[in-house]
Amino acid sequence: MTTNWQGTERGAAHRSAIADLAADIDDHLTPEAAVGAVPDLVAPMAEPSPPEPEAPVQAEPLVRGRRSSAILRKENVDDQLPPTSGWQALIRAVTFGLVSPKAGTEELGRRADIAAIQRIYSRPMMVMVAQPLGGVGKTTCSIGLGSTFGRHSALQTLVWDNNETMGTLGVRTSSNDSTRTVWDLLRALGSFERIEARKGELSFYTRHQGNNSFNVLVSDEDPDRMKQIGVEEFNRLHAVLTRFYDTILVDTGNNTRSANWLAAIDVADQLVIPTTLKRNAVVSALRMIEQLESMSERTGNPRYRELVADAVVLVTQGGGASSAAAERAELRKALQGTVRAVIDVPYDKALDTGSIIDWQLVGHPVRRAFERAAAAIADGLHSVDAASAPTQADPITHGRR
Repeated sequence: MTTNWQGTERGAAHRSAIADLAADIDDHLTPEAAVGAVPDLVAPMAEPSPPEPEAPVQAEPLVRGRRSSAILRKENVDDQLPPTSGWQALIRAVTFGLVSPKAGTEELGRRADIAAIQRIYSRPMMVMVAQPLGGVGKTTCSIGLGSTFGRHSALQTLVWDNNETMGTLGVRTSSNDSTRTVWDLLRALGSFERIEARKGELSFYTRHQGNNSFNVLVSDEDPDRMKQIGVEEFNRLHAVLTRFYDTILVDTGNNTRSANWLAAIDVADQLVIPTTLKRNAVVSALRMIEQLESMSERTGNPRYRELVADAVVLVTQGGGASSAAAERAELRKALQGTVRAVIDVPYDKALDTGSIIDWQLVGHPVRRAFERAAAAIADGLHSVDAASAPTQADPITHGRR
Protein backbone atom coordinates (compact mmCIF):
# COMPACT_ATOMS: atom_id res chain seq x y z
CA MET A 1 0.00 0.00 0.00
CA THR A 2 1.19 3.48 -0.80
CA THR A 3 0.56 6.78 0.97
CA ASN A 4 0.58 10.41 0.00
CA TRP A 5 2.02 11.47 3.34
CA GLN A 6 5.61 12.64 3.28
CA GLY A 7 8.23 12.52 6.00
CA THR A 8 9.61 9.62 8.01
CA GLU A 9 7.55 10.14 11.16
CA ARG A 10 4.19 10.51 9.45
CA GLY A 11 4.94 7.47 7.24
CA ALA A 12 5.79 5.34 10.28
CA ALA A 13 2.65 6.44 12.09
CA HIS A 14 0.54 5.57 9.09
CA ARG A 15 2.06 2.06 8.81
CA SER A 16 1.49 1.47 12.53
CA ALA A 17 -2.17 2.49 12.22
CA ILE A 18 -2.66 0.08 9.30
CA ALA A 19 -1.08 -2.77 11.26
CA ASP A 20 -3.32 -2.16 14.27
CA LEU A 21 -6.43 -2.04 12.06
CA ALA A 22 -5.46 -5.28 10.27
CA ALA A 23 -4.93 -7.05 13.60
CA ASP A 24 -8.35 -5.95 14.77
CA ILE A 25 -9.92 -7.31 11.59
CA ASP A 26 -8.15 -10.64 12.08
CA ASP A 27 -9.66 -10.93 15.54
CA HIS A 28 -13.27 -10.33 14.45
CA LEU A 29 -13.67 -11.53 10.86
CA THR A 30 -13.09 -14.75 8.94
CA PRO A 31 -10.09 -14.83 6.61
CA GLU A 32 -12.37 -14.72 3.56
CA ALA A 33 -14.24 -11.67 4.81
CA ALA A 34 -11.05 -10.05 5.92
CA VAL A 35 -9.53 -10.27 2.47
CA GLY A 36 -12.44 -8.33 0.96
CA ALA A 37 -12.84 -5.97 3.84
CA VAL A 38 -9.35 -4.67 4.27
CA PRO A 39 -9.08 -2.61 1.07
CA ASP A 40 -12.26 -0.64 1.88
CA LEU A 41 -11.51 -0.06 5.53
CA VAL A 42 -7.89 0.84 5.04
CA ALA A 43 -8.30 3.65 2.54
CA PRO A 44 -5.43 6.14 2.23
CA MET A 45 -5.71 8.79 4.93
CA ALA A 46 -6.23 12.30 3.49
CA GLU A 47 -3.97 15.19 4.40
CA PRO A 48 -5.70 17.06 7.27
CA SER A 49 -6.83 20.57 6.26
CA PRO A 50 -5.20 23.46 8.14
CA PRO A 51 -7.34 25.05 10.83
CA GLU A 52 -9.37 28.10 9.87
CA PRO A 53 -7.59 31.31 10.95
CA GLU A 54 -9.34 32.98 13.82
CA ALA A 55 -10.77 36.44 13.20
CA PRO A 56 -8.68 39.15 14.88
CA VAL A 57 -10.19 40.30 18.11
CA GLN A 58 -10.55 44.08 18.51
CA ALA A 59 -8.65 44.71 21.69
CA GLU A 60 -9.94 47.32 24.09
CA PRO A 61 -7.37 50.11 24.54
CA LEU A 62 -5.42 49.82 27.77
CA VAL A 63 -5.37 53.60 28.18
CA ARG A 64 -8.22 55.69 26.78
CA GLY A 65 -6.76 59.07 27.70
CA ARG A 66 -10.06 60.78 28.40
CA ARG A 67 -9.00 62.70 31.49
CA SER A 68 -5.49 63.48 30.24
CA SER A 69 -6.86 64.72 26.90
CA ALA A 70 -9.30 66.98 28.74
CA ILE A 71 -6.36 68.66 30.44
CA LEU A 72 -4.41 69.04 27.20
CA ARG A 73 -7.41 70.61 25.46
CA LYS A 74 -7.30 73.44 27.98
CA GLU A 75 -3.78 74.35 26.86
CA ASN A 76 -4.27 76.81 24.02
CA VAL A 77 -0.98 77.73 22.38
CA ASP A 78 -2.70 80.59 20.52
CA ASP A 79 -3.24 82.35 23.85
CA GLN A 80 0.51 82.28 24.54
CA LEU A 81 1.65 83.78 21.24
CA PRO A 82 2.68 87.46 21.34
CA PRO A 83 0.26 90.04 19.91
CA THR A 84 0.55 90.96 16.24
CA SER A 85 -2.12 93.67 16.07
CA GLY A 86 -3.72 96.42 18.16
CA TRP A 87 -2.16 98.59 20.83
CA GLN A 88 -0.67 95.48 22.40
CA ALA A 89 1.51 94.87 19.36
CA LEU A 90 2.48 98.57 19.24
CA ILE A 91 3.70 98.53 22.85
CA ARG A 92 5.65 95.34 22.26
CA ALA A 93 7.29 96.87 19.20
CA VAL A 94 8.31 100.22 20.78
CA THR A 95 9.74 98.48 23.88
CA PHE A 96 11.58 95.90 21.73
CA GLY A 97 9.69 93.14 23.51
CA LEU A 98 10.56 94.22 27.03
CA VAL A 99 6.88 94.90 27.58
CA SER A 100 4.69 92.34 25.87
CA PRO A 101 0.99 92.48 26.78
CA LYS A 102 -1.22 89.53 25.97
CA ALA A 103 -3.05 89.57 22.67
CA GLY A 104 -6.34 91.45 22.74
CA THR A 105 -9.84 90.01 22.59
CA GLU A 106 -10.23 90.69 18.85
CA GLU A 107 -6.96 88.97 17.97
CA LEU A 108 -7.72 85.99 20.19
CA GLY A 109 -11.14 85.72 18.56
CA ARG A 110 -9.54 85.65 15.11
CA ARG A 111 -7.07 82.98 16.19
CA ALA A 112 -9.94 80.87 17.51
CA ASP A 113 -11.83 81.26 14.22
CA ILE A 114 -8.83 80.20 12.16
CA ALA A 115 -8.25 77.22 14.44
CA ALA A 116 -11.84 76.15 13.81
CA ILE A 117 -11.39 76.52 10.05
CA GLN A 118 -8.29 74.31 10.22
CA ARG A 119 -10.18 71.31 11.57
CA ILE A 120 -9.92 68.06 9.64
CA TYR A 121 -12.74 65.57 9.26
CA SER A 122 -13.16 61.84 8.74
CA ARG A 123 -14.43 62.35 5.19
CA PRO A 124 -14.87 65.06 2.54
CA MET A 125 -17.44 67.71 3.46
CA MET A 126 -19.91 69.54 1.22
CA VAL A 127 -21.33 73.00 1.92
CA MET A 128 -24.34 74.12 -0.12
CA VAL A 129 -24.85 77.85 -0.73
CA ALA A 130 -28.52 78.29 -1.60
CA GLN A 131 -31.14 81.03 -1.96
CA PRO A 132 -33.93 81.08 -4.59
CA LEU A 133 -33.67 84.83 -5.16
CA GLY A 134 -30.95 86.10 -7.47
CA GLY A 135 -28.72 89.08 -6.74
CA VAL A 136 -28.28 88.42 -3.01
CA GLY A 137 -24.64 87.30 -3.17
CA LYS A 138 -24.66 83.51 -3.62
CA THR A 139 -21.63 83.53 -5.93
CA THR A 140 -19.86 86.26 -3.95
CA CYS A 141 -20.31 84.29 -0.73
CA SER A 142 -19.19 81.07 -2.41
CA ILE A 143 -15.98 82.76 -3.57
CA GLY A 144 -15.44 84.38 -0.18
CA LEU A 145 -15.83 81.07 1.64
CA GLY A 146 -13.68 79.27 -0.93
CA SER A 147 -10.91 81.83 -0.46
CA THR A 148 -11.17 81.67 3.34
CA PHE A 149 -11.12 77.89 3.57
CA GLY A 150 -8.43 77.70 0.88
CA ARG A 151 -6.12 80.18 2.59
CA HIS A 152 -6.52 79.00 6.18
CA SER A 153 -7.42 75.32 6.21
CA ALA A 154 -4.62 73.98 3.96
CA LEU A 155 -7.15 71.39 2.73
CA GLN A 156 -8.07 70.89 -0.92
CA THR A 157 -10.99 73.26 -1.54
CA LEU A 158 -13.29 73.41 -4.56
CA VAL A 159 -16.12 75.81 -5.42
CA TRP A 160 -18.54 74.11 -7.82
CA ASP A 161 -21.12 76.06 -9.85
CA ASN A 162 -24.20 73.82 -9.84
CA ASN A 163 -26.51 76.35 -11.49
CA GLU A 164 -29.06 74.59 -13.70
CA THR A 165 -28.71 77.38 -16.29
CA MET A 166 -25.66 79.59 -16.78
CA GLY A 167 -24.02 80.42 -13.45
CA THR A 168 -21.69 83.40 -13.00
CA LEU A 169 -18.86 81.69 -11.12
CA GLY A 170 -16.81 81.56 -14.32
CA VAL A 171 -17.20 85.34 -14.72
CA ARG A 172 -16.32 86.22 -11.11
CA THR A 173 -13.18 84.05 -10.91
CA SER A 174 -9.91 83.86 -12.81
CA SER A 175 -9.99 81.55 -15.83
CA ASN A 176 -6.21 81.05 -16.09
CA ASP A 177 -6.79 80.65 -19.84
CA SER A 178 -9.04 77.63 -19.28
CA THR A 179 -12.27 77.16 -21.20
CA ARG A 180 -13.19 73.85 -19.54
CA THR A 181 -16.54 73.57 -17.77
CA VAL A 182 -18.46 70.98 -15.78
CA TRP A 183 -19.88 69.65 -19.05
CA ASP A 184 -16.38 68.86 -20.33
CA LEU A 185 -15.64 67.04 -17.09
CA LEU A 186 -18.89 65.11 -17.36
CA ARG A 187 -17.95 63.90 -20.85
CA ALA A 188 -14.58 62.66 -19.55
CA LEU A 189 -15.92 61.39 -16.23
CA GLY A 190 -15.47 57.70 -17.06
CA SER A 191 -11.69 58.10 -17.00
CA PHE A 192 -11.89 59.50 -13.45
CA GLU A 193 -14.14 56.72 -12.16
CA ARG A 194 -11.22 54.29 -12.48
CA ILE A 195 -8.93 53.67 -9.52
CA GLU A 196 -5.84 54.87 -11.41
CA ALA A 197 -7.27 58.38 -11.97
CA ARG A 198 -4.96 61.19 -10.79
CA LYS A 199 -5.55 64.60 -9.31
CA GLY A 200 -3.32 66.30 -11.87
CA GLU A 201 -5.57 65.08 -14.67
CA LEU A 202 -8.70 66.33 -12.92
CA SER A 203 -7.12 69.76 -12.42
CA PHE A 204 -7.26 70.23 -16.20
CA TYR A 205 -11.05 70.64 -15.86
CA THR A 206 -10.94 73.12 -12.95
CA ARG A 207 -9.53 76.61 -12.60
CA HIS A 208 -7.00 77.30 -9.86
CA GLN A 209 -7.27 80.68 -8.15
CA GLY A 210 -3.61 81.30 -7.44
CA ASN A 211 -2.82 82.82 -4.04
CA ASN A 212 -6.46 82.41 -3.01
CA SER A 213 -5.67 78.67 -2.82
CA PHE A 214 -8.87 77.10 -4.13
CA ASN A 215 -10.18 75.70 -7.39
CA VAL A 216 -13.43 76.33 -9.24
CA LEU A 217 -15.54 74.07 -11.43
CA VAL A 218 -17.66 76.40 -13.55
CA SER A 219 -21.04 75.77 -15.14
CA ASP A 220 -21.35 75.44 -18.89
CA GLU A 221 -22.15 78.45 -21.04
CA ASP A 222 -24.95 76.55 -22.79
CA PRO A 223 -28.09 76.45 -20.59
CA ASP A 224 -29.47 73.50 -22.57
CA ARG A 225 -26.45 71.39 -21.67
CA MET A 226 -26.56 72.47 -18.02
CA LYS A 227 -30.21 71.40 -17.79
CA GLN A 228 -29.11 67.89 -18.76
CA ILE A 229 -27.18 67.55 -15.49
CA GLY A 230 -29.74 65.69 -13.40
CA VAL A 231 -29.56 63.53 -10.30
CA GLU A 232 -27.47 60.75 -11.85
CA GLU A 233 -25.00 63.16 -13.43
CA PHE A 234 -24.67 65.19 -10.23
CA ASN A 235 -24.07 62.08 -8.13
CA ARG A 236 -21.40 60.79 -10.50
CA LEU A 237 -19.64 64.17 -10.43
CA HIS A 238 -19.93 64.33 -6.66
CA ALA A 239 -18.45 60.84 -6.25
CA VAL A 240 -15.41 61.77 -8.33
CA LEU A 241 -14.85 65.23 -6.85
CA THR A 242 -14.97 63.97 -3.26
CA ARG A 243 -12.10 61.64 -4.08
CA PHE A 244 -9.80 64.60 -4.73
CA TYR A 245 -11.18 67.51 -2.66
CA ASP A 246 -11.67 67.80 1.10
CA THR A 247 -14.10 70.74 1.18
CA ILE A 248 -16.57 71.38 -1.64
CA LEU A 249 -18.71 74.53 -1.71
CA VAL A 250 -21.64 74.25 -4.11
CA ASP A 251 -22.95 77.49 -5.61
CA THR A 252 -26.54 76.79 -6.68
CA GLY A 253 -29.15 78.21 -9.02
CA ASN A 254 -32.52 79.75 -8.22
CA ASN A 255 -34.78 76.77 -8.88
CA THR A 256 -35.14 74.76 -5.67
CA ARG A 257 -37.10 72.06 -7.54
CA SER A 258 -34.52 71.39 -10.25
CA ALA A 259 -33.01 67.90 -10.24
CA ASN A 260 -29.42 69.00 -9.60
CA TRP A 261 -30.49 71.33 -6.74
CA LEU A 262 -32.35 68.49 -5.02
CA ALA A 263 -29.43 66.13 -5.63
CA ALA A 264 -27.10 68.64 -3.93
CA ILE A 265 -29.30 69.06 -0.86
CA ASP A 266 -29.37 65.27 -0.46
CA VAL A 267 -25.59 65.13 0.07
CA ALA A 268 -25.03 68.52 1.74
CA ASP A 269 -23.44 68.58 5.18
CA GLN A 270 -24.01 72.29 5.83
CA LEU A 271 -26.45 74.83 4.42
CA VAL A 272 -25.41 78.47 3.90
CA ILE A 273 -28.10 81.04 3.02
CA PRO A 274 -27.00 84.43 1.64
CA THR A 275 -29.57 87.21 1.87
CA THR A 276 -30.02 90.93 2.19
CA LEU A 277 -32.23 92.46 4.86
CA LYS A 278 -34.92 93.27 2.33
CA ARG A 279 -38.39 91.86 2.50
CA ASN A 280 -38.30 89.98 -0.82
CA ALA A 281 -34.92 88.42 -0.05
CA VAL A 282 -35.89 87.25 3.44
CA VAL A 283 -39.26 85.95 2.22
CA SER A 284 -37.47 83.98 -0.51
CA ALA A 285 -35.06 82.48 2.04
CA LEU A 286 -37.91 81.57 4.40
CA ARG A 287 -39.86 79.91 1.59
CA MET A 288 -36.85 77.72 0.83
CA ILE A 289 -36.58 76.89 4.52
CA GLU A 290 -40.27 75.95 4.61
CA GLN A 291 -39.79 73.73 1.54
CA LEU A 292 -36.98 71.83 3.27
CA GLU A 293 -39.01 71.44 6.45
CA SER A 294 -41.94 70.12 4.39
CA MET A 295 -39.61 67.66 2.65
CA SER A 296 -38.73 66.20 6.05
CA GLU A 297 -42.40 65.93 6.98
CA ARG A 298 -43.35 64.25 3.70
CA THR A 299 -40.42 61.84 3.48
CA GLY A 300 -39.95 61.15 7.18
CA ASN A 301 -36.27 61.99 6.73
CA PRO A 302 -35.18 64.52 9.39
CA ARG A 303 -32.01 65.60 7.57
CA TYR A 304 -33.65 68.49 5.66
CA ARG A 305 -35.03 69.99 8.86
CA GLU A 306 -31.65 69.45 10.53
CA LEU A 307 -29.90 71.32 7.71
CA VAL A 308 -32.22 74.27 8.30
CA ALA A 309 -31.72 74.27 12.07
CA ASP A 310 -27.94 74.17 11.60
CA ALA A 311 -27.83 76.68 8.70
CA VAL A 312 -25.61 79.77 8.62
CA VAL A 313 -27.15 82.93 7.16
CA LEU A 314 -24.83 85.54 5.60
CA VAL A 315 -26.40 88.99 5.48
CA THR A 316 -24.88 90.81 2.52
CA GLN A 317 -25.21 94.49 1.65
CA GLY A 318 -27.26 94.56 -1.57
CA GLY A 319 -27.58 97.57 -3.81
CA GLY A 320 -30.60 99.87 -3.95
CA ALA A 321 -32.51 101.65 -1.24
CA SER A 322 -32.00 100.30 2.24
CA SER A 323 -34.91 99.16 4.39
CA ALA A 324 -35.85 101.10 7.47
CA ALA A 325 -34.05 100.14 10.68
CA ALA A 326 -37.22 98.75 12.26
CA GLU A 327 -37.92 96.59 9.22
CA ARG A 328 -34.37 95.28 9.13
CA ALA A 329 -34.60 94.34 12.80
CA GLU A 330 -37.88 92.51 12.15
CA LEU A 331 -36.40 90.59 9.21
CA ARG A 332 -33.27 89.69 11.15
CA LYS A 333 -35.37 88.38 14.03
CA ALA A 334 -37.34 86.16 11.63
CA LEU A 335 -34.09 84.59 10.46
CA GLN A 336 -32.44 84.28 13.87
CA GLY A 337 -35.34 82.27 15.20
CA THR A 338 -34.95 79.70 12.44
CA VAL A 339 -31.23 79.03 11.87
CA ARG A 340 -28.11 78.54 13.98
CA ALA A 341 -26.14 81.68 13.10
CA VAL A 342 -26.65 85.02 11.33
CA ILE A 343 -23.44 86.80 10.29
CA ASP A 344 -23.19 90.25 8.67
CA VAL A 345 -20.89 90.80 5.69
CA PRO A 346 -20.04 94.51 5.27
CA TYR A 347 -19.89 96.24 1.91
CA ASP A 348 -16.60 96.23 0.01
CA LYS A 349 -16.16 97.75 -3.44
CA ALA A 350 -13.84 94.86 -4.41
CA LEU A 351 -16.90 92.59 -4.26
CA ASP A 352 -19.13 94.96 -6.23
CA THR A 353 -17.27 95.27 -9.52
CA GLY A 354 -19.30 92.67 -11.41
CA SER A 355 -16.01 91.19 -12.56
CA ILE A 356 -13.30 88.93 -11.08
CA ILE A 357 -13.15 88.84 -7.28
CA ASP A 358 -9.56 88.67 -6.03
CA TRP A 359 -9.50 88.09 -2.28
CA GLN A 360 -6.14 89.86 -2.06
CA LEU A 361 -7.97 93.13 -2.81
CA VAL A 362 -10.70 92.64 -0.19
CA GLY A 363 -10.48 94.74 2.96
CA HIS A 364 -9.96 93.46 6.49
CA PRO A 365 -13.59 93.89 7.71
CA VAL A 366 -14.93 91.60 4.98
CA ARG A 367 -12.13 89.09 5.50
CA ARG A 368 -12.95 88.95 9.21
CA ALA A 369 -16.65 88.49 8.45
CA PHE A 370 -15.89 85.51 6.22
CA GLU A 371 -13.48 84.08 8.79
CA ARG A 372 -16.28 84.19 11.34
CA ALA A 373 -18.65 82.64 8.80
CA ALA A 374 -16.19 79.89 7.87
CA ALA A 375 -15.59 79.14 11.55
CA ALA A 376 -19.35 78.84 12.15
CA ILE A 377 -19.61 76.52 9.14
CA ALA A 378 -16.68 74.47 10.42
CA ASP A 379 -18.41 74.11 13.79
CA GLY A 380 -21.44 72.70 12.00
CA LEU A 381 -19.32 70.32 9.93
CA HIS A 382 -17.53 69.18 13.07
CA SER A 383 -20.86 68.34 14.73
CA VAL A 384 -22.05 66.41 11.67
CA ASP A 385 -18.74 64.56 11.45
CA ALA A 386 -18.76 63.69 15.16
CA ALA A 387 -22.26 62.24 14.81
CA SER A 388 -21.38 60.07 11.80
CA ALA A 389 -17.67 59.31 12.24
CA PRO A 390 -16.75 55.64 12.80
CA THR A 391 -15.65 54.53 16.25
CA GLN A 392 -12.37 52.71 16.89
CA ALA A 393 -14.04 49.33 16.56
CA ASP A 394 -16.15 50.16 13.52
CA PRO A 395 -15.13 49.93 9.88
CA ILE A 396 -14.79 53.22 8.03
CA THR A 397 -18.12 53.98 6.41
CA HIS A 398 -19.16 57.41 5.23
CA GLY A 399 -22.92 57.32 5.34
CA ARG A 400 -24.94 60.49 5.29
CA ARG A 401 -27.26 61.54 8.04
